[in-house]
Amino acid sequence: MFGKWFGKKEEKTRILEKPEELNVGDMVEMVDSFGLPAEIRGETFQIMEINTYEYKHARETEFLLQGSEGIPLHLTVEVEDGEEWLNFTRKIERSDVEQLFDMDAFGLVFDEEVSRESIRVIGDSSKYERWLADSYYQEGEWTRGYFHKSDFRKKSISRYEDDDNGEAFESVSLVSEDDMHRVEIEVWEDGTTDVSIGVSRPIADIKALYGKT
Repeated sequence: MFGKWFGKKEEKTRILEKPEELNVGDMVEMVDSFGLPAEIRGETFQIMEINTYEYKHARETEFLLQGSEGIPLHLTVEVEDGEEWLNFTRKIERSDVEQLFDMDAFGLVFDEEVSRESIRVIGDSSKYERWLADSYYQEGEWTRGYFHKSDFRKKSISRYEDDDNGEAFESVSLVSEDDMHRVEIEVWEDGTTDVSIGVSRPIADIKALYGKT
């Protein structure tokens, strides 16, 4: 009787069925597949932050991952033709951009018109094995959006002037011929430019999801 009333209540473990249900503190374990970059292969990541990209007609939830190597990776989940894909990205430095890519073609991406120039990887890419394709092309025009350092999956974004309305940016994507590799370019209001390289993988590459108790 006393145990029933005063005993420690057993905490329940959250059962996760898909990555969209991940919260801060949860874990995602990846399969040990040779097709994955070394930083992802067989790794278990903890969700450190959940942020939101807001576009005119869509929102995108981004998970910040932390693994054993300490390299910040970002994950978004994309649904295409009824299939779910995992999009992993990691930022690279300007010096890496200049070393990896044909900068004449890369620079054309910043012109107003959509560049149809093939952007080839011409430098030593061994540092980013399985992160890069041989070449990319520009996918569509530049898009304006807002980055919110908050999770808006279950709440609305405020339109009040005094609230945090996000940080404005413009972005464009470069994609490989097979659509499995991407280069994301983001230009922020202060002129800062971020370049990220990314790889898309089937959702089956997730071995397990662990909900924080």
